[in-house]
Amino acid sequence: MKRLKLDQLFDSLLPFFATLAALAIGGVMLVLMGANPMQGYAALLDGAFGSTNALADTLVKATPLLLVGLGICIAFRGGVINIGGEGQMILGALAGTIVGLTLPDAPALFVIPLALLAGLLAGAAWG
Repeated sequence: MKRLKLDQLFDSLLPFFATLAALAIGGVMLVLMGANPMQGYAALLDGAFGSTNALADTLVKATPLLLVGLGICIAFRGGVINIGGEGQMILGALAGTIVGLTLPDAPALFVIPLALLAGLLAGAAWG
């Protein structure tokens, strides 16, 4: 029972320690390049969260990647291995954009589902 609690504590703290290790390795790399790691990490935080526009830009760029990660998690839970999620996202976005640009005068009720279907099919074909 005590061993189980210790294992659960270790499992819950593992992401924290992995983050610290990644920051430490990045800090060593910054020092080797002659930069100050504290200034570098401060600039990183300021660029990502320093203003309302920076936060919005961070969310705009992170949301599609989070959705790809969620899709991969669902695939793994189903016992399917899916690699190339970023490529699926890019080709799906490209196909949806092509549909939207080739039908500029069509009604939105027609173009939006068609663009979503084209994105779905392009991503599935790439997968």
